Amino acid sequence: MLLHVAITIHSLKEIEDFYKEILRFTVQRKFSLNRETSQKIFSTEEVVEVYLMEHQSVQFEIFISRQKEKKLFSHVCLAYRQALIIYEKAISLGYRTLVKSNKENNTYFVWDKSGNMFEIKEIHSK
Repeated sequence: MLLHVAITIHSLKEIEDFYKEILRFTVQRKFSLNRETSQKIFSTEEVVEVYLMEHQSVQFEIFISRQKEKKLFSHVCLAYRQALIIYEKAISLGYRTLVKSNKENNTYFVWDKSGNMFEIKEIHSK
């Protein structure tokens, strides 16, 4: 069972601007990893601030670091009612976006300023 997805961002400002404002996540907890723990687990010697955020039982563990990660196909797919609103909010706040048009419904892609990609799909009522 999936408990959370861990991602890295470069700026604390993204917590408010992207994860709260656009994706509608809320901060559940904040903590720091000291240098020793960061070295043991992630092979880096920086003190790292971490935010545990949640929306509709989906949790992100967001690490704030200036280190760049190469991302190619990595992404998180999220489903929302009125997915178009998420997409339009990202556009209005100047985030990179893309729409993939489909016959039945569109798939929206939004990127945070650190290059993390989110595929946004519509929740369909049954």
